[in-house]
Amino acid sequence: MVIAGRKKGYREKRFPHPAGHPAASLRAALMGFALLSAGPAQAVEFKQPLAVVELFTSQGCSSCPPADKALGEFNRRDEVLGLALHVDYWDRLGWKDTFASPENTQRQWRYATALGERQVYTPQAIVNGRAHFVGSRKGEIAAAAERFSREGKGLTVPVEATLEGNAIHVRVPFKPEAADATLYMVYYDGEREVEIRRGENAGRTLRYTNIVGKMETIGMVDAAGIDLKLAIDDIRQKGYSDCALILQSKHKGAPGPILGATVISDL
Repeated sequence: MVIAGRKKGYREKRFPHPAGHPAASLRAALMGFALLSAGPAQAVEFKQPLAVVELFTSQGCSSCPPADKALGEFNRRDEVLGLALHVDYWDRLGWKDTFASPENTQRQWRYATALGERQVYTPQAIVNGRAHFVGSRKGEIAAAAERFSREGKGLTVPVEATLEGNAIHVRVPFKPEAADATLYMVYYDGEREVEIRRGENAGRTLRYTNIVGKMETIGMVDAAGIDLKLAIDDIRQKGYSDCALILQSKHKGAPGPILGATVISDL
């Protein structure tokens, strides 16, 4: 099936859930990861994950529930920030995804361009903006996250966030070498259950975690880095339960490797 409005030759597909795939436990696959603490407990909590996993998924895709479950398992740990980006191109199959947005679909297509792919699919997991996997293959995803960290391709650029009164002081101390980097704020809701009434998952009640609702550009990182304050009230007014700062490189307008991240919770 060709996505309307896309370049000729671009196609979308879904991968079936790999029955019997021996996914290694997350603890074993992430061996060697160290939890980075944000310091003493406070009203607003900051955590720096060691990997970011973006899952492109859909409520209308029968292959997606195992991947949605896997993302939830990743999100029960602090080493990985798993984000669910619901796409809208399966809405025509009988069920309109209640979390889907064209922006998520566009981001997935931009990743396809960056990774040299001519098609998109669900469930698709992108690890650190560097490589993609079938979203239900937990072992492969976890192994890639650990490998990137070991090879210096993890989240190596500090995205510092501290609480200062009614604001969050954000600082990236330097510009990453050989990278045009942009700092984003990703807003998401921690957990939701949805009763699916039609389509491929009709009759099922599915649970989703870290559901992305909005992604905003904070600023470009120049030679001096970036140093700014974000009002907590402005963040709260977005209406989401959690958010995260993500530093990502760009190449010819397409998303590149994710270089750093900080999760902001308990706002």
